[in-house]
Amino acid sequence: MAKKMTKAEAQGIFWIVVIGLPIYGIMKLGESVGWGSLIILVVLVIGLVVWFQISKVKKRREILLNKYQDPGLVEALMARRIWQGQTAEQVLDSLGEPHDVDQKLLKTKKKEVWKYNHQGANRYGLRITLDDDQVIGWDQK
Repeated sequence: MAKKMTKAEAQGIFWIVVIGLPIYGIMKLGESVGWGSLIILVVLVIGLVVWFQISKVKKRREILLNKYQDPGLVEALMARRIWQGQTAEQVLDSLGEPHDVDQKLLKTKKKEVWKYNHQGANRYGLRITLDDDQVIGWDQK
């Protein structure tokens, strides 16, 4: 009579497959193409990824500098900072599009709450309050 596999045994087999198969594949690849070539390839790929990320940041900084003509403002936007009086456009350039927006249109002004970092049902890590497209406050959790 066959013994039923326990949960611990099933988890052990799962981790052997998840960890063992990639290691086995890398070992076979290293043996077939040579370890030196494989290491050079990995270093080259990592170098290309880092170069791409650096060039993306430089391009974004350049675009913001051309747009605002103020290096201090650009550094604050690049650091994803929020401050009172910041315009809605600057918030978009700093944090990107909000996950959700609550709007109230009053007779004399427009009030919005921009929500970032969605954490659950109507729970957000950051809420920014704007009156007439200017930041008047925020709540960060």
